[in-house]
Amino acid sequence: MTAEQVNADGTPFVANLPTEEVFTSPDWRRAEGTLRTTASFFLMDMNALVEGLELELNDGAIRTAKANRGEAEVQRQLDSVPRARHLGEVALVDSESRVRRTGLTFNDMLYDENVGCHVAWGAGFPTAFDGGLRLDPQSRIDAGLNQAATHVDVVVGSPDVEVDGVDRSGHRIPVIRGDQFVLT
Repeated sequence: MTAEQVNADGTPFVANLPTEEVFTSPDWRRAEGTLRTTASFFLMDMNALVEGLELELNDGAIRTAKANRGEAEVQRQLDSVPRARHLGEVALVDSESRVRRTGLTFNDMLYDENVGCHVAWGAGFPTAFDGGLRLDPQSRIDAGLNQAATHVDVVVGSPDVEVDGVDRSGHRIPVIRGDQFVLT
């Protein structure tokens, strides 16, 4: 997906500025592995700065969350918001990000997410697939799109992160290497 969207009346708009990402909503049932944040973030709902977060995912859900700072607040949100433990976004951002080059932390994730590749737990984007806007929340969940009353972006990008795509025949295609888009 890109930042430009079209409303129900057919008018194009950009709701998320600045944006330096290519993003989508993953199937909430398919997340596996370990994620480590590479930038601190401000968890607005809990009024907490979170640093050094590590998430373990299995069978599509965040099973454990540990952090150097803000762990209790992350746990409280994951435990209190239904479906918060499932992913709603995966986004790619390379080192050319103008937000990253400022070297600033804005404590506003609409800016701070642009410092690198990121994921979000919570709500996915109904615009991520055809017909998603016409579905009710339960039908979206059944189709693999997470629905939750939160959406928390956490940055996981760095020069060490490698991103591959998989084509329909199962071949891996490099997308990001060394913090640069390499997809041709």
